[in-house]
Amino acid sequence: MSQHNIVFLDDDHVIRLARYALSKPAQITDDWVKAFFAPEPVNLQDVYDAAHGLHPSDGVQVHDMSATPEDIAKVDPSVIVFRRGTVDAAKIASAPHLRLIQRMGERSDGIDLALAHQKGIHVSCIPRLTLIYTAEHGIMMMLALSKNLVQSHNQIHAGQWNNELVKPVDAVAYNWTGTTPLSGLYGKTLGIIGLGEVGSIMASIARGFGMRVFYHNRTRLSESKEKEYGASYAQRDELLAQADFVSITAANLPANRGMIDLNTFKLMKRSAFLINTSRGKLVNEDDLHTAITTGLIAGAGLDVHWEEPRVLGDKLLSLPNIIMTPHYAGGSRFGVLEELKVIFHNCRQVIAGQLPDHKV
Repeated sequence: MSQHNIVFLDDDHVIRLARYALSKPAQITDDWVKAFFAPEPVNLQDVYDAAHGLHPSDGVQVHDMSATPEDIAKVDPSVIVFRRGTVDAAKIASAPHLRLIQRMGERSDGIDLALAHQKGIHVSCIPRLTLIYTAEHGIMMMLALSKNLVQSHNQIHAGQWNNELVKPVDAVAYNWTGTTPLSGLYGKTLGIIGLGEVGSIMASIARGFGMRVFYHNRTRLSESKEKEYGASYAQRDELLAQADFVSITAANLPANRGMIDLNTFKLMKRSAFLINTSRGKLVNEDDLHTAITTGLIAGAGLDVHWEEPRVLGDKLLSLPNIIMTPHYAGGSRFGVLEELKVIFHNCRQVIAGQLPDHKV
């Protein structure tokens, strides 16, 4: 039986689930996997079976956090899997038996494609449905806020309108709850802070609604990428001043903790909305409460929260112009397992001398 090594370059909850499927509790515990899928029940054997043919008994060993060329050279992997980071010439050169570079994400940024092609190494970048769902969720929140969807829904269910004041015309009682203000997305400006994978998908969807899209990153994208995503670069203050919706899709880094604060809100339009589908601790929620109650901004949509679950009775829960969802924008956790099944399939294919899916 030939030996094959799979190396993971980075580490997060998705990578950990993959490591469990490949090696079971050797690295990641059963309890961690159960907690990952909670509140949905999971059959642990189903997770392990997703990586059939790639277990230690099949001659496959898993190595994590081998991010340097020196580390990679010690392992000499057949497959490199990563979400964030780079697979440059030095890393490729350090792995003489490398057959597959597998990115969990659709973008091939950071991969030396020319050298990989020259050496006959397959490169696969899979689109992740959970990220697409997250981008859709952010757009949904923009629509709901601009149309006061939750407020009008609650008014109808509670019977909060005055029939004596409603004057139907040709049997049509338009806006019988008197909901205001009402608008939409067409012609509005979306400002995205952190144009990573979710942000770039959101930008493409927003363009379909007829929105203008600006973005701000620590590093500006290439002109070709800006054209592909339909997004124009702007300095942070310029973006905040122009945007009707400010969407946070920045990385969950310690340096970004509390990055959206009162100074941020002071630069935004009073009619603007904040959308956060990234991580709760990027937004100072005390400052957000101040911004909304004093009219610095019009409202917010939060799928992620400083503390999860939220504490009952906290002050943000009392505000009518803020929409919250319980950190589920990416859909079911089983969607992550389906994404991993594609990666495991690619590993099996390449080890067997066949082509992977989503080949770049």
